[in-house]
Amino acid sequence: MNSYKTHLQVLSQHCDATGIVHFPRYSEMAHEVIERWFDEALDWSFARMQGGEDLGAPIARCEAEFPAASRLGDHLVWRLQVSAIGRTSMDVMLAATCGGERRVDMMLTLVLSDIGVIQPRGWPEEIRARAADYLTVHQDA
Repeated sequence: MNSYKTHLQVLSQHCDATGIVHFPRYSEMAHEVIERWFDEALDWSFARMQGGEDLGAPIARCEAEFPAASRLGDHLVWRLQVSAIGRTSMDVMLAATCGGERRVDMMLTLVLSDIGVIQPRGWPEEIRARAADYLTVHQDA
């Protein structure tokens, strides 16, 4: 089981006046992690999807827990794993830690969508295969 890993530093734009991450900003950070994963691990950038193929992968569901606060200047290690791949949707788990302490856990459902008509589309087989490398438990085909 692989997990995609990337680092994000907590910037002032992520924080409230006390220097603690304002929880909706975690959603923006999570989206950045997902976008990096698509580009670096799946070799299918959002720019290519949206700009040339009229596709998007919006978040259709999000659950989050915040076990500890993150502060301005913290370096968060984000890990992404796939928990399920459906025909048009994909469930991903994201976790951010700092110094080994869990800061946020998220479960997200992405849906591949045709931007023009806002309807789900099936994941291309090559993308399904690349994403399967990040499955927490391998599914039967």
